Amino acid sequence: MSTSTASRATNRASSAGSGGVSFGGVLRSEWIKFRSLTSTRILLIVTFVATIGIGVLTAWIRFLTIDGLQSAAAEQNRTLTPEMLEQSFPPGAGFDLYNLPNAGLQITILVLGALAVLFISSEYSTGMIRSTMAAVPKRLPAFFAKAIILVVASYLVTLVAGVIIFAMSIPILQGTGLELDWSTDGVIYSVFTGGLYVAGVALIGLSLGTLLRNSAGGITVLVGIFFVLPIAASFLGLVPGDFWKDLPKFIPSEAGGRFLSIGQVDGMLDPWQAGLLFLGYVVVFMVPAVLVLKRRDV
Repeated sequence: MSTSTASRATNRASSAGSGGVSFGGVLRSEWIKFRSLTSTRILLIVTFVATIGIGVLTAWIRFLTIDGLQSAAAEQNRTLTPEMLEQSFPPGAGFDLYNLPNAGLQITILVLGALAVLFISSEYSTGMIRSTMAAVPKRLPAFFAKAIILVVASYLVTLVAGVIIFAMSIPILQGTGLELDWSTDGVIYSVFTGGLYVAGVALIGLSLGTLLRNSAGGITVLVGIFFVLPIAASFLGLVPGDFWKDLPKFIPSEAGGRFLSIGQVDGMLDPWQAGLLFLGYVVVFMVPAVLVLKRRDV
């Protein structure tokens, strides 16, 4: 009797290990991994608070800037108008008030991008990846389950933070006399697209963790792409030739940032073009990660 029971248990285990686990089961398993770590929860909370803090600080700095311009205009017996403000800070200069919901995204993409790298690279460093792939021998369902969790978590954190930032920015900027509310052109667009940008960065981070299998290496490359590369690209304008001057607008961070903007700006990609380019970068990183995960030994 005990032999029969053991045989049935062995058969069930064999069936599960040969692909009997549903994608829903894999998704639940990865969700448990993601939320069970206290460090992950603390990191998400700290990122959420820091994003809001930086966003509100940015709103306050812009208030002080506008207030200073108003004082200077008053000394000349003039009134600061939105047109004058636009002349001082043209579109694309980083002073667009409608984009305040995304004012804290730099810290968000840094932390959540790094968290995405760790979500899979930490399994390689601890050897847990063997258990994961033994439970999911097809491998790809585990990768896509991690991707879904990261996308949802990144999007929700960014979306809620963006709503809070703008809600707190409205009373800060009321004293400037500028009309700024939820109906302002570009505000709703900014709120909903910020999360897409951060989710894309998280997918790139997950792909880097899969390709490199090393937490430090993956995070270093991620920081290089989104924080060091833009600085290096800014020096390309010193190189003779229009090609080098135009090249910086095609790097991932510039494409993602332009995707968050509205309207056309001379010499820059349109938002929809930038969005497609950034999506292309996400695919470029994910495809080799999937292929490597499928074919390489763990």
